[in-house]
Amino acid sequence: MLKGLLIFFLVSWARDGLAAPKEDLITDLPGLSWEPNFKQYSGYLQGAGTKKLHYWFVESSSQPRTDPVVLWMNGGPGCSSLDGFLTEHGPFRVNDDGKNLEANPYSWNLITNMIYLESPAGVGFSYSDDRNYTTDDDDVARNNHLALQDFFQKFPEYKENEFYITGESYAGIYAPTLVSVVLDDPDINLKGFAVGNGLSDNDMNDNSIVYFTYYHGLIETRDWFRMRHACCPGNETEMWCDFIGGSRKYKDCADENDKISNLVWSSGLNVYNLYSECAGGVSNHNLYFSAERGKFVTNNFGWPFMFLKNKVADLRMKLSMIPADKLLLTPACTNDTAIVNYLGSPNTRKALHIPDVVQPWEVCSYDVSTNYGKIYSTMAPQYQKAIDRKLRILVYNGDIDMACNFLGDEWFVDSLHVKNPQVRKPWFYKAADGTKQIAGYVKNFDRVSFVTIRGAGHMVPTDQPIQALKMYVNFIQDLPF
Repeated sequence: MLKGLLIFFLVSWARDGLAAPKEDLITDLPGLSWEPNFKQYSGYLQGAGTKKLHYWFVESSSQPRTDPVVLWMNGGPGCSSLDGFLTEHGPFRVNDDGKNLEANPYSWNLITNMIYLESPAGVGFSYSDDRNYTTDDDDVARNNHLALQDFFQKFPEYKENEFYITGESYAGIYAPTLVSVVLDDPDINLKGFAVGNGLSDNDMNDNSIVYFTYYHGLIETRDWFRMRHACCPGNETEMWCDFIGGSRKYKDCADENDKISNLVWSSGLNVYNLYSECAGGVSNHNLYFSAERGKFVTNNFGWPFMFLKNKVADLRMKLSMIPADKLLLTPACTNDTAIVNYLGSPNTRKALHIPDVVQPWEVCSYDVSTNYGKIYSTMAPQYQKAIDRKLRILVYNGDIDMACNFLGDEWFVDSLHVKNPQVRKPWFYKAADGTKQIAGYVKNFDRVSFVTIRGAGHMVPTDQPIQALKMYVNFIQDLPF
């Protein structure tokens, strides 16, 4: 009898949220001029060995005890998920002054409990006592899984909630590899995952950007035909050409691909949103000196298509000559000053329970990125495992992103040959003026959806927050597009 009462008490205690770690509770967040209607926590989750992964958890402002729990990861590799929190779909945005916060009316925690995990160790406020930040795709998946297990130990009241894994960019690798591990963990109630503008398949991503540049008017017809002749000799008249495969065989093709790479990443265009201005203006974002930060800045994440042939060796030689503490890794054409200043404030660090031994916060870690081992060139096996286990999957793309463009991800989803493909069609949202508008296009399959967001770039919730929230609600609540 007493044992039964004790079990009942413990279950009730956990479900009422009393098991949450009080030492991680955020009680006085700088720049916040109102009292949020949800609890939030910041602290550390244990990875392997001495790795400690920083998390910021915000409860749902709706029904936190029953709403799903969702993990969010930014990509890079080596970039912080707090960037997604504070510039995309978290409940707060940082003002330009880098001190004050404003409410985000399109926050994803309107309907879900959100975990923003800084991963791997060395990124953001995450760290390891041994300061060894060499890692790879599989190691990151293992450590993220350990962090999730620790999270549900800290917050047992959420163990029975539906759980989803989400992310963008190189989380196109992070998310499916983590899903593959979590699928074998019966203690986590995984229901699905979503990837935004993700790197799903290297060759498809890199081939499709050539088509993207031509059909968006960035290269002329003469260059288009010259490239097809150089990369697919004898098949120039056909619609399909394997530009990346050709670059491995033909020098002229590699030269043409190099021109496209320079156009996309280094010409002054905003690689993350073709139709947005480039923060800082037209300049060499491969490597430059920032007087404001007093450091050299690079945008070299080591993606296959970013720098071909001798360019990567030349850049790496230059980077190796710069002291590590004088080098920053920042996405091109973005302005991260406000969030760097906010998260760099001693008061903010104190509110988030960040130890003094932890490095200053930056959007991305050059140390992590340059020592990162990319194991996988495609996520097809991981997606197939998830499909076989009947998870729900959302692949979404802003349609004017060039880093991970919509066409490559659409090719990837098509290549999975998921059952019951439906005709591509528009999907809709209610605009701020109350009118019905086209949000983008959707192609539905059996438990899998490929969705585009019209007029959005790499960071969809930043560019089109209303449409992004509508898409998110549809996915989480399993509503039709």
